[in-house]
Amino acid sequence: MKGVPTSIRNHISGPVAPRESAALDCQTAFQRIAESCARLIQRSRKSAIAADPEAIHTMRIELTRLRAAVLFFAPMTNDIGGSPISKELRWLNAALGAARDHDVNMSYARRKRYRSWAKRSRSSFLLSQSKSHRRLARKLNSARYHRLIVELDHWITKGSWLSDAQPLRSERVNGFSQVRLREWRREISRDGHRLRALSSKRLHRLRINCKRYRYIVAALQALKVPLVEQEAGFCDIARKVHGALGDLRDLRRLRNAGHGRPPGYRKRKQKLLQEAERPFLRRSSEKRT
Repeated sequence: MKGVPTSIRNHISGPVAPRESAALDCQTAFQRIAESCARLIQRSRKSAIAADPEAIHTMRIELTRLRAAVLFFAPMTNDIGGSPISKELRWLNAALGAARDHDVNMSYARRKRYRSWAKRSRSSFLLSQSKSHRRLARKLNSARYHRLIVELDHWITKGSWLSDAQPLRSERVNGFSQVRLREWRREISRDGHRLRALSSKRLHRLRINCKRYRYIVAALQALKVPLVEQEAGFCDIARKVHGALGDLRDLRRLRNAGHGRPPGYRKRKQKLLQEAERPFLRRSSEKRT
């Protein structure tokens, strides 16, 4: 596969079985998660260039998983979002996100509920979708993208973070994960319990934090890292909140892209906010009893 580093290309045939999870260290865990994401991003590239919405969606999910892992293991890699590799990952995320947003708009426009309302906007939706696909294809064919893939592979396997005297690299990942996930849960819970008072920007941040929590827990489970029951339970809360706030974001974007509010907009918006708020209210009630 042209442009794919050997260490990523060698993984395309399938995942490598993880070593005994009790002995898995932070460095190995991060590298396995990151390499898996990079492999799946590259695997979907050709189909995404061909404007396949599912491939674009897959690339974006795997990129989000990768960025979540970079953030989760930042105390070890010393990457706080300002490194060249993080900046390039944001560039790719923006390109994929723009195309994905237009795909979602078209998906909504085809639904029976919105079909009549979307008639006036259908041609502009299609034109915007087509333009976003062409822009994405150019970026995925660019030297910048291929350079990113090569640099990403080098950073994962031979980056400067591996030469630092960082004791966290050899720390067992289950102990590190428990502390780190607890920090993430506290931030999500703090915002979740005052969800109705949050600005649109803070709601967006809550949605992103829930998504990252879900993806990290899933990645650790795939490596068979032992997690406490509380983490699995909170992952269900994060999934519900992420889903409801994601649908709310899609609905707002649809309203902005079309002619006026979609049918039932206000009622649907309130329902989604209730769905996002409910898991936190239930959790508070369970704590009191």
